[in-house]
Amino acid sequence: MEIATDCSERMIPTEPNQISVFIADDHTLYVDALVIALEHYPALTVKILGTASNGEDLLRQLRLKLPDILLLDLNMPVMNGLEVIPVLRESYPGLPILVVTKYSDPKFVRECLQVHNVAGYILKTSSLEELTEGIQQVLEGNLYMSKNLQLFPKDLVEEEDETVFDENFLAKYNLTRRELEILGLIAKAKSNSDIAVHLFISPQTVGAHRKNIMRKLNISSTAGLVRFAIENQLG
Repeated sequence: MEIATDCSERMIPTEPNQISVFIADDHTLYVDALVIALEHYPALTVKILGTASNGEDLLRQLRLKLPDILLLDLNMPVMNGLEVIPVLRESYPGLPILVVTKYSDPKFVRECLQVHNVAGYILKTSSLEELTEGIQQVLEGNLYMSKNLQLFPKDLVEEEDETVFDENFLAKYNLTRRELEILGLIAKAKSNSDIAVHLFISPQTVGAHRKNIMRKLNISSTAGLVRFAIENQLG
């Protein structure tokens, strides 16, 4: 099946500030409820461009119309989310993909964020407010991850090994312990304000640390920092 790759030719015109959303999920009742909730959410102007119940149906529909953002479930019949993501990445590299799933297992989170470079990962147990926040963050070019998601099992590394790892890591990249702590929070998609509250420092101080970290690691974007943290198991 040949898939056109020029996104601009199939973008559906929307009203100013309106966000076009496509939902790929095989649970009809959930999708119907989500469509109603998003289209009537007061703080966001959303147009549901379409829905698909599996990956193959999704690819067929995207040939005709591309949304501003895709909400993608992982567990679908015929062609599941993990199978369709590589095709989407190759055919529509500029399409923001926000995974919305019940799976909180760190291996799924890492595979989506690290291997497939999706724009966000959110759990179905999240509130509508968190989902809309994730949509907005992704459309602003940020990487979003559900609160309290773990990138690695808590018992993956023993505490003594963590200490040795920290010292070696700090020396290798010339980072301070505070910078390493902030980098770990950035890996959880925390904003400067969230980090400031967590560490009892000002957002300006967090911003200064973030700039220093990016300079030391030679990374130019927050998404790059998140991926670096994931690759080095800092989340």
